[in-house]
This record gives sequence, structure tokens and C-alpha cells, in this order.
Amino acid sequence: MSEEPTKDAELSRVIEQIVELQREYFFENKGKDHERRKRLRDIIDRATPSGAA
Repeated sequence: MSEEPTKDAELSRVIEQIVELQREYFFENKGKDHERRKRLRDIIDRATPSGAA
């Protein structure tokens, strides 16, 4: 049971990182979609257990 708050906190942090990234590229770097996708994939890979994706 003590694992649930940790997972929730980790998930919240991942969501915050994705939102920050999307905002940054929407407002500041509109022409750099390839870099945005690469960074988004990195965030998701770090948050996903190996072999789960």
C-alpha cells in the first residue's frame, strides 16, 4: 500500500513534464516538432518499465 502514493507522485511528475514540454514547444519553438517528439519519447521511456511499451 505504501507504493501507491509514490506511483501517484511519479505519475503526476511525468504529466507535469509532458505539459511543460508541450507548452514550451507551443509557445516558443513551433517549428521544432522533431525535437519535441524526441524529448516526449524520452520522458515516456523513463516513466515506462522496460518492456512494457
